[in-house]
Amino acid sequence: MKGKTFLILLVATGLLLALWFFRFGDDEPTGKVKMGDKLFADLPVNAVTTVAIADSENRVVLTKGDKVWQVDGRSGYPADFDQLRELVVKLSRLKIGRSFPASAESLTRLSLMAPSTTDTSSTGKQITLTDASGKILADVILGQSRETDSGEGGGQYLKKVDADTVFLVDGSFRFLKTEPAEWLNKEILDVKAEEVKSITCYIDDPVAPIYTLLRPDRGELAKMTPVPPGRTADPAKIDQVFDALAPLTLDDVKAADGPPPVPESGKPRLVYQLHDGRQISIFPYSDNKERFTLRVTAEDSTAETQAAVAPDPQPMDEKTQAEEMATPTPKTARQLNEELNPWVFSIKKWQFDSFITQPESLLEEVKKDGEGTS
Repeated sequence: MKGKTFLILLVATGLLLALWFFRFGDDEPTGKVKMGDKLFADLPVNAVTTVAIADSENRVVLTKGDKVWQVDGRSGYPADFDQLRELVVKLSRLKIGRSFPASAESLTRLSLMAPSTTDTSSTGKQITLTDASGKILADVILGQSRETDSGEGGGQYLKKVDADTVFLVDGSFRFLKTEPAEWLNKEILDVKAEEVKSITCYIDDPVAPIYTLLRPDRGELAKMTPVPPGRTADPAKIDQVFDALAPLTLDDVKAADGPPPVPESGKPRLVYQLHDGRQISIFPYSDNKERFTLRVTAEDSTAETQAAVAPDPQPMDEKTQAEEMATPTPKTARQLNEELNPWVFSIKKWQFDSFITQPESLLEEVKKDGEGTS
C-alpha cells in the first residue's frame, strides 16, 4: 500500500473514532452525567409537597397537609410518612451506573413507556414530585430491575420524562406501591394487653353488659363474669380479646357518614378500660360476607387520668430517665377522638374475630361423655 493511501485511511479512521466517541463514548451526549454521579443531586427534598405514583392500573397522590401528609382519594387520611420519606430520600440518593440513548426498542424492552401508553405490557411506574407552586421537581418512569448473574439485584432502569436517556441506577423500586390503600398509615391503635384493666361487652342493653373481663392489676390473670354454672372460661380466648388493640391496624378507610356512634340497643360495643384512666369503645360491624369494619371513640376518667398524667415526682437514675424520655406520652381521649372519630375502618377478618361479642365463644367447649378418658 502506498504511503499516501495509508495516510488517508489513517485520518479517516481517526475521524470515525472521534465521531463515535462524541456520539456514544460518554453515553450521555451532553456529557453532563457520569458514572457514580447522583441523578437528582439538586433535588430539594424539603420542598416536596406532592408525590404522585402511577402504573397502568392505579394512581395514588400524597399531599403535604397542615400537620401530616395525606392520601388523596381517602378523604385526606394520614399517609404512612416513614414509607413516603424512604421513597423520596432513596430517589434523591440514586447514583448512575450507566446511561445510553433511549430508543423505541429499549423503552419497550425495559418497560419504560409512560403508564398512559395503550400497550400496557411495556409500561413502567411513574413518580412525580412537585412543590407548593406546582413546579415539577422530579418526574421519572421506572422500568425493569436488573439482576446480576447470581440472581441478586443489580439496580433498576429509569428514564426522566422530559429526556431521551435511559439510566441504570443503583437503587431498586421493584415493590413500589400504587394503590391509595397501600399508602395509608396502617396503625389505628396500639394498646398493649397489660395496659387494659377490663373489657366490657354490650349488645341488647346499652347499660347492662353481656360479659365483663377483669384484670385488676398488671400481670394478673383476667377473669370473666358471668360464667354459666358448670362451664369454664377459655384463657386463650380471653387473651385474644385483650390483645386485640396491640396493635389494631386497618386495611382501608373511608370518611364516616355521620357523628361517632353512641351506645344503642342491639349494636355490639366493647369498652376497654385502661389502667391510665382512658376508656376506648370499639363498635364492630360485619355484613357476614367480606366486609369487616369498626368505629372508635374514647373517654377519660378524669380523676385517674389526671393522676396518670401528673404523677408525684420520684427520684430517678439516669437509666430510668432515659427510658422515660424514650417512651412516648399516650394520646388523650380528646386526641384519639379527633384522629379516629371521623373514620370507618376496614380491618382483616382475623382482627375482627378478636372482638368477641358472644359470651359462649369465650367458654371452653363442653366435653361429651367419654371424652378425655382412656
